[in-house]
Amino acid sequence: MTHKENRIIHDADAHFIEYDGWLEKYATDFVKENLLPGLIPLDMPLLAPLMDAAKKRVAGGNPELTAELKANLFGHKAKLKQWPAFGAFDSAERSESLDILGLSSQLIFPTLGASRFARHNNPDVAYGGCDALNRGMVDFCKDDKRMLPVGFMVLSDPKRALQGAKDAVKMGVRALWIGSDAVDGRAPSHVAYDPIWAVLEEAGVPVTLHIGSGRNMHGAYMNTGVEKDKSLNLTNIESTKPKDLNVLHHSPERWLTCMIYDGVLERFPNLKIGFVELGSNWVPAMMQNLDMGVSLLGRFDAELKKLSIKPSEYVERQVRVTPLHTEDTGWVLRSVGKDILMFNTDYPHPEGGSDPFGDFERSLDAVSANDVELDQFYSKNFEDLMGLTA
Repeated sequence: MTHKENRIIHDADAHFIEYDGWLEKYATDFVKENLLPGLIPLDMPLLAPLMDAAKKRVAGGNPELTAELKANLFGHKAKLKQWPAFGAFDSAERSESLDILGLSSQLIFPTLGASRFARHNNPDVAYGGCDALNRGMVDFCKDDKRMLPVGFMVLSDPKRALQGAKDAVKMGVRALWIGSDAVDGRAPSHVAYDPIWAVLEEAGVPVTLHIGSGRNMHGAYMNTGVEKDKSLNLTNIESTKPKDLNVLHHSPERWLTCMIYDGVLERFPNLKIGFVELGSNWVPAMMQNLDMGVSLLGRFDAELKKLSIKPSEYVERQVRVTPLHTEDTGWVLRSVGKDILMFNTDYPHPEGGSDPFGDFERSLDAVSANDVELDQFYSKNFEDLMGLTA
């Protein structure tokens, strides 16, 4: 019997694939005119044939390909280009894909949209972009309660971010993706952000950090004095470099250290945090290091003395993490316990692999994960993050 049989399964990481002109549909004229090209400009000539073919297929122009995609959602070669994937940008297809996969819900992140405004030097564009993206994500997910939209919030102006968080909650955003780097000289745990955490805690909307939340390897570390091929690889939508992979967790780990050591999770015990597509191999060491920091240096820090539980216990209580399908998830489970890890597919991004169900199942079977541990992994930890009931 496979893990999928007779089990509720939630997907903690999936994506909407933006197409040219999508974000503009939800933006004001001012924001529309000032959006940046983004990580990968969607109007580049190289992408136009892909998008055109995908739109024609969705409209019924290639039923044979549609049938082929549905028969092999993860494995079809079209997934490597993402726009042609089944349900990449069409909500009815995405809903059907959940039926095919047997998923009870799916947390759906944007892909490229935030890169068009998140670091804009004009705050009106940055916050107008947040509003547009959030409206678009809610619109994509509105017809299927299993599709849970993730919004985005810029933290450069705490007051505007607070209003943005309130607006996002009101419009139906189910999780809020933020940056993990320190902004304008403020620690992530700065008290100016407390009203935001209060709003999210009360609404049961978790904070999510995702690949792209923080800066990775500094450009100086890429300068080897040797000219390298800089051609764009469209099979890797996030443009993650090999050196980046090893440091994806550095910014989020700094973020969480501040949130725990400076008492934010103490003050907001029901605020939930999701670490998504950042790997999990680093989490056991982080938990040990957090505890060690307090045991070795806590007597020198008045704030650390106010913590009512061990730092690692805040992680167990409030933080949920998606392992990569290529990691030894069974080993991580045995290292961090049953209450932290969550199943995910990263659909339709290629980083999720061609068989995420099988990859996770083999790794968990290797450590003889029991039914309680499997239920936590596939459903209950996600339900805890999202405030869902089974």
